Amino acid sequence: MALWGNNDNVGSGGTVSLDYSTRIVTGFNGVGGAAGEAGSGTTFGQTGFAKTGDTISFGQHGSGTYFGDAVNAGIGSTTQITIASTAGLSGDTIAGAEYTISEKPTWCPTDTHWSAVRDTAPTINKLTEGTTTGATGIGSLAIEFDISAISPPVQVGDYLVNGLGLTDGTENFEIKAIGYSTAVAIATCITDDKVFRAEPPDWITPGTTTVGLGTTRPIVNQVGFVTADVGGSGVAIPKGSLVVPVKEILTYHLMVGDVVNIGAAITDVAIASIAHTTVSLASTTPVNINVGTMISFSSSTFNVFASAGANNDETIAIGDSITYGEGQFATREFPSGGNDVIQIDEALVSAITSGLAVTFRRSVNGYDAYVYGVSGIGASSALASSKSYITEAGWVGVTTYLDNLGNLRVKKETLVAMSGITTGNAPAYPPEYDA
Repeated sequence: MALWGNNDNVGSGGTVSLDYSTRIVTGFNGVGGAAGEAGSGTTFGQTGFAKTGDTISFGQHGSGTYFGDAVNAGIGSTTQITIASTAGLSGDTIAGAEYTISEKPTWCPTDTHWSAVRDTAPTINKLTEGTTTGATGIGSLAIEFDISAISPPVQVGDYLVNGLGLTDGTENFEIKAIGYSTAVAIATCITDDKVFRAEPPDWITPGTTTVGLGTTRPIVNQVGFVTADVGGSGVAIPKGSLVVPVKEILTYHLMVGDVVNIGAAITDVAIASIAHTTVSLASTTPVNINVGTMISFSSSTFNVFASAGANNDETIAIGDSITYGEGQFATREFPSGGNDVIQIDEALVSAITSGLAVTFRRSVNGYDAYVYGVSGIGASSALASSKSYITEAGWVGVTTYLDNLGNLRVKKETLVAMSGITTGNAPAYPPEYDA
């Protein structure tokens, strides 16, 4: 029996089952995996098909379920063979499984480095821990951390472990942004307007936080409220009035439900309706109000520019994404500045406190080792697909995994260097998922 051949596409057909206790592989008839069952579709021992010394691979590596490899130690019939060992198999039940036959080196299935026993499925592993540095309220997506103190550094795509008052204390929440956070505009804003409307993050620092709205990255001077002058008609508002004129009303993007305060006379009165130059209140004014009296409008969605016109140079449409960060931004998508804040993909359902310990996790694509039959064409296609897969032609063991920084690592070992390998079994080389 040769230790290897040059065919990675020996004919195979049908499906099989395996009895682990007897090591008998039977052409599957849809009943089960016990030895001796009459099968159909398999062609063991026939010319051009599986022979003693060939390797049988159970399942489909790279897609579906892969159970591992074993060497054919003897042929009982066209529907039954006996494998030399189950050491290279996962141990999972094999019944009605697809299979392929190849002439890869006979020692590979029992070499622990190349067997399915060592493979691991994708998981989300603990990466590191961090501590919140600021309180965060209900509904927020952005949480304050001293990012420089998190080691190893987290990255977009990592996860925060629940424990932040999110839902049931067991889920992982994906990190969508680091050093900045975003909100969605709820009103149209144009150049020279004094405010834009969006729910700002809790961590915002008025006077220093910039927003990605155009090329100038304006500074947000205050959030949650804005002040304006009563006026427009040049006449004082008499006691008992419901209508209040507001200077430059359109630049404030007022909305029904915003809360109005005018000195001590009107406190926490809601706007009932809005006209072109006036607002109507939910209750009448209890005193006369002079022209030029300052009026305050409050809402959680107010974002007031530090100086109107000179800062906002772009029209903001409803639904546009607003980027908040410290310093200036290179682009809206990739800010160069940053604050000690991390944005997650789901809003908080309860407030969290400063100093809360949090676990970070990272998705790991598992560990995979497999022996491929690589023809000259396969080796060449690796050049076009990914340089990390470049190898010689022959029987090549390839190990892939992600390192602790999330980088794909590919290690190749040429087990038998040879040209003229007949390929055709799946998976082809280089692996399709890296193409």
